[in-house]
Amino acid sequence: MTQPSPLSSSALPTAGGADVHVVVVTYNGEAWIRGCLESLAQSSTPVRSIVVDNASTDRTADIVEQEFPGTRLIRSTKNLGFGGGNNLGIVQALADGARYVFLLNQDAYVLPTSVSELRDFMECHPEFGVASPLHCSPDADHLDPRTFRGYLQAHAEGYLADACFGRVQPYYLTFGVNAAAWFIRASTLRIAGGFDPLFFMYGEDDDLLHRWRHHGVGFALLTQSRVVHLRQSPAAGRVGFWGDVVRRSRRLRSTLLTQVKRPHFSTAHMLAVVLAEGLVAPLAQGLVRRSARDYLASVWAFVQVVAQWATVVKHARLTAQRGQHFL
Repeated sequence: MTQPSPLSSSALPTAGGADVHVVVVTYNGEAWIRGCLESLAQSSTPVRSIVVDNASTDRTADIVEQEFPGTRLIRSTKNLGFGGGNNLGIVQALADGARYVFLLNQDAYVLPTSVSELRDFMECHPEFGVASPLHCSPDADHLDPRTFRGYLQAHAEGYLADACFGRVQPYYLTFGVNAAAWFIRASTLRIAGGFDPLFFMYGEDDDLLHRWRHHGVGFALLTQSRVVHLRQSPAAGRVGFWGDVVRRSRRLRSTLLTQVKRPHFSTAHMLAVVLAEGLVAPLAQGLVRRSARDYLASVWAFVQVVAQWATVVKHARLTAQRGQHFL
C-alpha cells in the first residue's frame, strides 16, 4: 500500500470557536435528523453543523431550521445526490475556516466522545489525512455488517486478525471504509478535492478512496472510536419490471465507474476494463443466471458509462493531479 504523505495541519481561523465542521446531507430524513443533530450537540468537543438538504419533500429542512437554530442549513432546489450535497457542505465548511470536515450520514449518530477521539488522533498523527471510527449497527455494541463485508474483510485484515487474538491496536492504516462517517483534514480536500459529480448515488466514496490512495493520503481506522449507522433510508416506491431495471442499473453504473475511473489507469486500460466489466462479464453472468432483469440493467449501465466516456476520461486525468477538484 502507498504510504501516507505528511499533511499540513496549520491553524486556520474558525467560525464560532469550533474547528470541526460536520456536514450532514439530508433527503427525506425527518425520521433520523433529530437523533443525528442531537448527538452532535452532546459531543464533548464542540462542532459546527452544516445540513445540506437535497430538496426533501418531507419536513426535514423545517425541523432543522426550527429546532436546531445553531445549525447552518443549505436548502438545495434539486437533489444533487450524496456526493453533490456533500460538496456543497464542504465548500461552506472550508469557507468558514474549518480545519477538519466530518461527513456524517443523516441516519447515523455519534457517541459523546466520538468527535474528540477523532480530532485528538488527527492532531497527534499529521501523517494521516482521513480517519474513521468503527461503524456500528444497529447499536454501538455491534459492527455494521455491511461495512464488515464490504470493507473490513477486504482492506482491514490486520485489524480482523488482531481482533481474533485479542490484541487490537488503537488504529490501523487501511484503504478506507464507506463514507457514513469520515473525519477529513481540510488540507486533504485541497490535495484531492471532493466527490466526483459523475456519481449521483453509490460509488462516490470508493472513487474518492482510490484518489486518496493515488495521492498518498493515509486513511486511519480508529478501533476505540465508534459511531452508529442505522442503515435506514426513505422507503422506495414500488416499480414495475422496467422501473426495477432502471433502478438496478444506477447502482451497476456506479460500480462500473469505480472499476474504470482510476487515476493511475491509462486510457487504453480504462477502455479494456469498461469492455470486460461492462459488456463481457455481464454477458457471461447472464448466460449462467438467466436473469433478463439483471442482464438488461447491466447493459443499460454500460451504455450510460460509454455515453459519458469523454467526461469519464477527462475526470480520470484531472483527478490524477493534485487540486481542489469539484469544490
